[in-house]
Amino acid sequence: MDHSNSLNPTAWLTVGQMMNKNFQVLHLGDTLRTVVEYYQKYKINTLPVVDENEKLIGVFPKKRLFKALLEGAGLDAPCKTYMVDNPVFITVDRTYDEYSLVVRVTKSRVDNVVVLDSSNKVVGMIGTAEYLRESLNVIMASSALLESLFRVNNEGIIIIDREGYILRINPAAERMFQLNFTEVKGKPLKEVLPEIMISDELHIGLKRTVKSLPVIINQVPIIENDEQIGSSFAFLDISDMEKIAQELEIVKELQTTIDGVLSASSDGVFVSDISGAIKYVNERACQLVSQTPEQIIGNPIQSILQTNSPIKITKSGSAEVDSCDIYGKKCIVSHIPFKKSTKQDAEITGIVSTVYLNDNVVTEEIARKWFYLNQQVQYYRDELEKRNGNCNRFDQIVTNNSEFKKIKKEAQFIARSSSTVLLTGESGVGKDMFARGIHEASPRAKRPFVKVNCVSIPETLFESELFGYAPGSFTGALKNGKPGYFERAHLGTIFLDEIGDMPLSIQAKLLQVLQEKEFMRVGGTTKQTVDVRIIAATNRDLREAIVKKTFREDLFYRLNVIEFHLPPLRERAEDITALAESFIEKYNHILGSRVTGINEQARKALQDYSWPGNIRELENAIERAANYVWEGEIGIENLPGQIIQLEHKPTVASAYRSSLVDFEKEMLLDVLKKTNGNRSAAARMLNLSRSAFYDRLAKYNLK
Repeated sequence: MDHSNSLNPTAWLTVGQMMNKNFQVLHLGDTLRTVVEYYQKYKINTLPVVDENEKLIGVFPKKRLFKALLEGAGLDAPCKTYMVDNPVFITVDRTYDEYSLVVRVTKSRVDNVVVLDSSNKVVGMIGTAEYLRESLNVIMASSALLESLFRVNNEGIIIIDREGYILRINPAAERMFQLNFTEVKGKPLKEVLPEIMISDELHIGLKRTVKSLPVIINQVPIIENDEQIGSSFAFLDISDMEKIAQELEIVKELQTTIDGVLSASSDGVFVSDISGAIKYVNERACQLVSQTPEQIIGNPIQSILQTNSPIKITKSGSAEVDSCDIYGKKCIVSHIPFKKSTKQDAEITGIVSTVYLNDNVVTEEIARKWFYLNQQVQYYRDELEKRNGNCNRFDQIVTNNSEFKKIKKEAQFIARSSSTVLLTGESGVGKDMFARGIHEASPRAKRPFVKVNCVSIPETLFESELFGYAPGSFTGALKNGKPGYFERAHLGTIFLDEIGDMPLSIQAKLLQVLQEKEFMRVGGTTKQTVDVRIIAATNRDLREAIVKKTFREDLFYRLNVIEFHLPPLRERAEDITALAESFIEKYNHILGSRVTGINEQARKALQDYSWPGNIRELENAIERAANYVWEGEIGIENLPGQIIQLEHKPTVASAYRSSLVDFEKEMLLDVLKKTNGNRSAAARMLNLSRSAFYDRLAKYNLK
């Protein structure tokens, strides 16, 4: 029997599955001896007889053999004489059917019925024994099915006999009422569960509390031959339903509260699911788009707010803010995701989009600033993409100066090596950009570029910042230690800016790295090998520092393998206008401004100015002007005061400025004298950073 169909045997059980295939057919020429041999071999009481085409023509039952022997027939007599003609047969595909099968078997004049296939060939025999055997299988399968349903049912079921004694309890009822079937079997139900009223009638949907558990009870009488032999009880636990009903009431109250709060808001609120379909809007949002809630709900949020931010947020999980134009109104829109729970990794279920409309003047200003920030982010993103692409940073260095062009060309040429480079020049001449250009044009371009500002690091932390520290090397150290700048720059480039301000104690360790390509972490016990290219930069005269014993001579010669001195902007007058125009283009992109150029008067003022802050000062001046003019040409009135004063300087003002310069120079000399030449102490006395103090010294050529 095929057990795959055992769950519904009466529908699937066929004659082909029940029939006996262990037999041999007889032919017309076979003798009674052959019949006896087949009876004995196959233990069967009826054999089919076929013609030369294997078509059924009769059957030979055992009682016909007895008849032939009684009539004196010999064992060599042909079986044809005693066979039964026109036998009853059934087809192999007939299903388990009591009428069609049993009637055919019982009406047959033989003990077994022949089974034919679709081509009318004999394929089996079936009789009462086979039918009864498979009937027992049907009963067992049905019983197993009913038992499975009884046990798997989530409703509690108790079956009692006519006198009210417990016959069966399913696991669900055991769990509901804390019962054990083996302990209560055969006991009166009234004693076990006295809350249950037993009746001979049918009862559906009775609500009762049984052992403090609210349930719905169905009682159904069990009838056999028109007589009640017991009852079955089904119990549905409704405690969860009551909790759900209570929670539903709480949700309704909460919904009412939220509706009230959001309706009172002066801002428009849209709630959408993760697909972007709007699920809720407040009254202010409806007023904003001049539609009813019914018209809005179900539509994609993108069609209202003209943005894909909500869809992005469902993937990123991060809140976003947009500025957008909704039906002619400038608005700021915040999109905040909400989750199923407060857990960090909980699934996002929707987005709350709030349109801020409270004060149109404020909103306009916020929208403008937001646009500015977006433009700025986009600019730096574009710059980053250029850096990661094939864009050459040297191509971004603007110059028409022949000397500077030569320096650019030489820097590009030496970039391919790993030799140490020293960049000198005043503050703001572009040493940082040159260093990055050399790195990006080198074979190390895909490796790290680490910049170290030697002025900004306190002397006590210098060694640990440069070379890192081992675990537990000092109080407050990280448990796993910390890698220094050199480790982070491994296989890449390290840019030591303002190296002239590096403490002498660190200069010795740096010299060791340059010579041996290895160092040891603070508090460490093993040396680490490092492969970095060093580019150093300074605005100080290192040769003079060597004379004053503030810079190591051996380190200077290690650093000064290749030196580039970048000229100040005042020596590159032909580059001022070109640089200014490049900065206009840059800040148009960042600010969203539409500055078209510089008028003649402003251009002359830029050319006449000495630019002590060099390119950095020029860039700041253009950024300031772009913020003021916003569109059209930059005029002289948009430039910083010191440039305008130079353009309109009267004789008295010039004399006054000269006096101020002399006073500041005398003050610097006086402070240096008081501190015995200690520049760090002098900077602290003047409340200046070391970098600003050195800029002042360079300005007045004070060594």
